[in-house]
Amino acid sequence: MMQNKKVVGITGGSGTGKSHISSLLRKAGFPVIDADEIAHRCLKNSECIAEITKEFGRDVLTKGIPDRKKLGEIVFSDPKKLEKLGKITHKYILSEIRREILKAESETVFVDGAVLIESGMDCDFMIGIIADKNIRKRRIMDRDGITDEEAQRRISAQQEDGFYREICDFVIENNGGEPDISEIIKRIAK
Repeated sequence: MMQNKKVVGITGGSGTGKSHISSLLRKAGFPVIDADEIAHRCLKNSECIAEITKEFGRDVLTKGIPDRKKLGEIVFSDPKKLEKLGKITHKYILSEIRREILKAESETVFVDGAVLIESGMDCDFMIGIIADKNIRKRRIMDRDGITDEEAQRRISAQQEDGFYREICDFVIENNGGEPDISEIIKRIAK
């Protein structure tokens, strides 16, 4: 627990519907910290930019800021480069997430992030969101305007469903329909 706060992670691969679950939790009155939003802000941090440029070159910059699409093309086809990017960015993202948790007025704070486990985020309870790969691929393509092949590369670069089933305290299969968050709320209240 971080200063008397219960930190609940919401994690899973791209296209599983973490954001949808998070929006339902927000509607229920819970604070949800979006790690992806924080990552966008951190990519504007001059120290983070310098580290990314040193590792990946100036070609990944657009208007002086790391371009997520350009970085994605590089890292989602090479696991070692994805790991290097994570080592650079995770420390900035986790530091900002911790600040946001401390500022939250609620005793229970949710953190939505694709790689919370891999980044070392300390959570009291972890919810894994999984979905069928074809559904994930369609969601990613629709959301990001990328090709089938690019979406498949992203999925292939991420953890399999078994990882979340093994590590998380609770798993939601989010293949469509309206997930029932009451079960999440009951589980974390214990």
